[in-house]
Amino acid sequence: MVFRITLSLLMFCSFMIADGGSMVVESRETMTIESIASAEYTVYKKIVVNDEIGKDLADISIWTSDYVKLKSVKATIFDGEGKREGRYKKKHFSKQKSNSAGIIGSDNISYEINLGVVTSLPFTMEIEYTKVINSLFFWPDWSPQEDIPVIMASYTLEVPPAYGFNSFSPADLLYKSPSENTYVWSQLAIPAWPDEIAIPPQVYDRHRVFFTPDTFKMDKYAGSMSTWQSMADFYGELAHTQYVLDPELVSDLKIDSAFTLWDTISQIYEYVQKTTRYVGIELGVHGWKPHSSQWVCENKYGDCKDLSTFFISLLQMHHIEAYPVLILTRHAGVNYPEFPNNRFNHAIACVPVHGDTLWVDCTYDEASIDLLPRNDQGCHVLVIKPNDAMMIQTPTLPPETNQFNFDGQIQLGATGFASLEGTMTLIGVKANEFRSAMRNNTLKEQRESVISMFRESAPGFELETYQLMNLESNILPLAISLKGNIPHLGGKTGKRYFANIALPGGVPWTGEHPSRRTMPFNAGSPSIYASHIVLSYDDAFSIESLPAAVSLDTPYGSYTQEYSKNESTIEMNFEFKDVKPFISLEDYETYYQFRQASMKAGSAQVVFLKN
Repeated sequence: MVFRITLSLLMFCSFMIADGGSMVVESRETMTIESIASAEYTVYKKIVVNDEIGKDLADISIWTSDYVKLKSVKATIFDGEGKREGRYKKKHFSKQKSNSAGIIGSDNISYEINLGVVTSLPFTMEIEYTKVINSLFFWPDWSPQEDIPVIMASYTLEVPPAYGFNSFSPADLLYKSPSENTYVWSQLAIPAWPDEIAIPPQVYDRHRVFFTPDTFKMDKYAGSMSTWQSMADFYGELAHTQYVLDPELVSDLKIDSAFTLWDTISQIYEYVQKTTRYVGIELGVHGWKPHSSQWVCENKYGDCKDLSTFFISLLQMHHIEAYPVLILTRHAGVNYPEFPNNRFNHAIACVPVHGDTLWVDCTYDEASIDLLPRNDQGCHVLVIKPNDAMMIQTPTLPPETNQFNFDGQIQLGATGFASLEGTMTLIGVKANEFRSAMRNNTLKEQRESVISMFRESAPGFELETYQLMNLESNILPLAISLKGNIPHLGGKTGKRYFANIALPGGVPWTGEHPSRRTMPFNAGSPSIYASHIVLSYDDAFSIESLPAAVSLDTPYGSYTQEYSKNESTIEMNFEFKDVKPFISLEDYETYYQFRQASMKAGSAQVVFLKN
């Protein structure tokens, strides 16, 4: 077995050398835990850089915080002949404050240096740094995969006698224990990150190992991650005093004509949206401990956990049960229910309503209370409920909550010049996303956004007028009425004139051919895209043929299309419905065929004869 592994590794190395690509020759990480509140974490990497992809790894950024300090760092550069060109220490690194969107105060600092600008290709780089970790709550995971192949990688964990911890590998990577209290994980020939579009986040965990301590400390707070309940209890301890709120500070909250519990909750949610804004001050323990509702009310802002706490406080004042929820948003990764941990990057709230659960994201300014943002849907979340914490999954909303519809009229003249009038109606998540963009755009940018919707299907589209309706409403559909002209609706060949009238466009898609796909596919949120067009044409034309009716029905979605003609008019209807957000590799070929068939149908042309 050792011979086979060695031979395989040699073949992999030989291939990389022959290919001339960059590679991580060796990657070593060592975690030495000294006590419940102290550890040293050392990272060493040797990287051969032969191309621009490898050069990106020479742009080094080392993250630190109040709980994770950089003890030492050294980097060495060698030229293509192996001659040392430079050596760099901590004093050569610049310190940069965190600049995450919406965060105005954070203790996160990165030490940065770009060694790729001090030498030319090819070169070899060695980097080694040690961090001191003052809270095992921030135990880093082992993720050795890079943008370039890794030849050898190892992770060594050294713990005190009888120290309790948990590890989890989604790919069931096993460790060896060469001595008591020492654990070693190793991997050989790790490929580069896959270069395919729409890869589900769980794919990036194939070479990863996660760690949690049984017990930890953060400032004066102690906690455990041995179970989901103990993790919930820790957050509950951080937050339980933060729900206090002076009713006089929110005396302007008036519940009008609330005939149902839903009405009351909705009005409280709208109050939070109108009186606060998302801004984060995450210094020290407040990276996890919410600021008090009193603080949020007085300052009129807060981060996700602050706004959720304020919302829950207002509900409690009206005797409505609600709980905070910790979530790892969908784009950021996957949380595994079988492994209790603190892998969360966001906080929302849940409100039990008539045996159901209402999920509420207080940072989602453009939403109604019954809509979750795409990245909150289908996520495993931890509901912080005293003595009854739950690790459950948020719902994935049906296609009907995420719609784009167009109802248009086209007048085709004898020269191929066409006038267009119609209304786009966006519903649910699509409405909220487009509404957010339009609210933040200038009038010029708004106009360009409308024109861009027709750029592919109607080249040269000239927008005369448009009107946005319900832009300020978070509940009603967003409607955009428009008038414009299309200089050339189609193209002429001999006596025939060809035109695709499926405006504002078909259902474009750019997925790889199945022969090139090696990973599952993230198809996105379930949605509906539909169009209804009535085209009137000049008597200089007659109809030779219409596109055939199409009806596709699959486990992944459906596509329907039909054309009909009356005297001097054509009516077209199509609807594309996407229902499955995740496509396995085994199903990808069938899914690909469905998408290709939908695109082909959507690009079909009406054939006119010039009389």
